[in-house]
Amino acid sequence: MMDNLTRATIHLMARRTNTQLSETHWRVLEYAYAYYKQNRVGPLYRNIERHANVARNILNQIFPRGLYSVYGWLNIPIHSSDDIPCKPAVNIRVEDYQEVFLDHNATTYLRKEVRVALHDFLDDQNSFANPSSSSTSAQKIYRLIEQSRRRVARCLGVNSQEIVFTSGGSESINLAIKGSALNYLSCPGHIITSVTEHSAVLASVSFLEKLGFNVTYLPVDTDGRVNPQRLIEEIRPNTQLVAIMAANNEIGVINPLAEIGAICRNAGIPLMVDAVQAFAKIPLYPRAWGISFLALSGHKLYGPKGIGALYIADGQSLMPLIHGGEQEGGRRAGTENVLGILGLGLAAKLAQREMLVESERLTRLRNYLLQRLQAIEPDLIVNGSLLHRLPNNLNVGFPGIDSGSLLLSLDRIGIAVSVGSACHAGGDETSHVIRALGIDTDHYGIVRFSLGLQTTESDLNYLLRYLPKILSDLRNIK
Repeated sequence: MMDNLTRATIHLMARRTNTQLSETHWRVLEYAYAYYKQNRVGPLYRNIERHANVARNILNQIFPRGLYSVYGWLNIPIHSSDDIPCKPAVNIRVEDYQEVFLDHNATTYLRKEVRVALHDFLDDQNSFANPSSSSTSAQKIYRLIEQSRRRVARCLGVNSQEIVFTSGGSESINLAIKGSALNYLSCPGHIITSVTEHSAVLASVSFLEKLGFNVTYLPVDTDGRVNPQRLIEEIRPNTQLVAIMAANNEIGVINPLAEIGAICRNAGIPLMVDAVQAFAKIPLYPRAWGISFLALSGHKLYGPKGIGALYIADGQSLMPLIHGGEQEGGRRAGTENVLGILGLGLAAKLAQREMLVESERLTRLRNYLLQRLQAIEPDLIVNGSLLHRLPNNLNVGFPGIDSGSLLLSLDRIGIAVSVGSACHAGGDETSHVIRALGIDTDHYGIVRFSLGLQTTESDLNYLLRYLPKILSDLRNIK
């Protein structure tokens, strides 16, 4: 029986390769999965045709890279060949197995203080009360929500009434972009964004294009940053919104928001900022920088998943996307996610309080990691600006390595990272951010290391102890 993680991976790979999964796909995948579980090798075309009733020519038509996609999607080691650049993962023996999480830009754990606070809240017999009701218990819950709203607002130096709670960063981004644009639905105008934005931004503006809006996608420079001068050149009389992220989730590069905000304010154009990665990691000043909307998410700062917030500058108008109630000042209907809101408020308070000290600590660790990586691999490349970068992020390229194979190899010794390009995605997939920087992914395997609150030098030394052997073994696979 195929496990849920494998099924989720298959769906992800299918989306990334624009593959519409059919019953035939699943028949092949389920047979290959069962065969590998029993035999520890992947089935060949003849076995698949005999037992799944799918001929080789059909399999090659429905999967992006035929059998290599089947193996890649199921995490079956791929025996390399001359015509396929993908390599299998390598196995090395470790005497001191550890689990080292170096993927904090993807998500973070629930920190202890938040976990304890949420546990205590749930132990309160009146915690179930609806904050929209008029009972004493309900009013207590309402006050707790407002306390969290103030905590988030203090991190940004804004009024609590300017904070709207949502289900996460993606909803906040959608609410800002679509909610703002809906004001112009009778006369769709022009929107400016960048090519390296998060998919929540790119998908939102793509949706608006279908409704008649024109969209300009600004390029980034070789360091991965948006050039303010280029923004000036692209502004039109009917430009209705600019959407530029604070810091990139893949390469950690920080955009010149103060300059961009000043340009937008002088032109009278609202600026939407995706600050999901930047919030509570670097100082953010929405008012001083002329930011109209700013999105953030709980699970990026050691708070719960399923909760986020949107800063909406006083005087900015947007149409709600969810109707049916007057919650959140009429801007987002639905009974509040009280547990998530409490967790986000506390996580934001703690992260803001620790930001300067933690930033210095993470910068030291990141620089240590980079120096050691360069000693191991002198031809290593760094993707994006090191000067303008989140303190916890390091995105690098290893020459002559398939990053998918490196990802799987590291996972086998307990190390979690993210990759920017990989054959194991079922095709030669490269992220849109890495493509925008023009990085040579044919010759470099792209890996993102993102450090966190509990990352130590000892964690990095565990990685560095075994990485040379992994790289050597990957390069020696024939």
